[in-house]
Amino acid sequence: MESSELRIFRAVAAEGSITKAAASLGYVQSNVTTRIQQLEAELGTPLFYRQRGMVLTPAGEKLLTYAEQILHLLDVASRFLSEPDTPSGSLAIGTYHSISSLHLPNVLAEYHHSYPDVDLSLFTGSADDLLYKVLHYELDGAFVKLPSLDNDDLIKELEFKEELVIVSRPEYKEAQSVYGRPFLMSSDGCPNRNQLERWLKFNGVSKVRYMEFNHVDSIIQGVLADLGVSFISRSSIKHYEDKGLLKSFPVPAQFSSTRTFFIRRRGAVKTEALSRFIDLIHSAKAYSVPLAVQPEWNEISM
Repeated sequence: MESSELRIFRAVAAEGSITKAAASLGYVQSNVTTRIQQLEAELGTPLFYRQRGMVLTPAGEKLLTYAEQILHLLDVASRFLSEPDTPSGSLAIGTYHSISSLHLPNVLAEYHHSYPDVDLSLFTGSADDLLYKVLHYELDGAFVKLPSLDNDDLIKELEFKEELVIVSRPEYKEAQSVYGRPFLMSSDGCPNRNQLERWLKFNGVSKVRYMEFNHVDSIIQGVLADLGVSFISRSSIKHYEDKGLLKSFPVPAQFSSTRTFFIRRRGAVKTEALSRFIDLIHSAKAYSVPLAVQPEWNEISM
């Protein structure tokens, strides 16, 4: 079994098609077909069901897990051995929308200024997307917002705690007066939204109207325009509340506590570029948020 065969196998699994895999790799279709057949013959088991495309068999699913790990290690080893003292190469970081808007610009700017030879990229998505990409070696690390994180395949580098509050225009004097308003929130599956529904249900509110905004800045502007109310971190609206433009209503801790973790894949090589990024986010000065209060960061002891 050669690394080139594993790369072809991984491409076919990802594309679900010999033709598409050949195009993505720059190979002729017959070559891809032959290499897959040779790999199956060597292993003595079919790796794909050949019905309406190429679908992995149970054996193929198992091999894909190992193939991703092997190819990742080969790629990182090549980069690591040729890496100079100054970090270089690529660094792919994942995050969700609100932290991308409020907390990361200063960090990314400082990192890029310090290590200009690193090809730094940022992927924004849901927690499920980010977890998948970290576990499948598509991201070097990611910030994920979840109530808790228990996965032996992941290393938690940092834990970030924030308080969620109900936010409205200042003319609303009591929290109960806003429960019938539309809530400006991220799409279904957002942890904040799940906690909001638990809190409203606790207060006897079973029907919630939503307007979906997948960006915290848009949510804040919508609340300012009185489109509705929201349930977001206190730090993100402190500037507006101090100026009397918004009002917040506290919620009991069991419904208002939110956590963000910075995670990386256990067993993945920790490159110099990633190590320097982790060093930077351990630094409190990297999180001086212009329009917000300083959040609480806890280092995770491993």
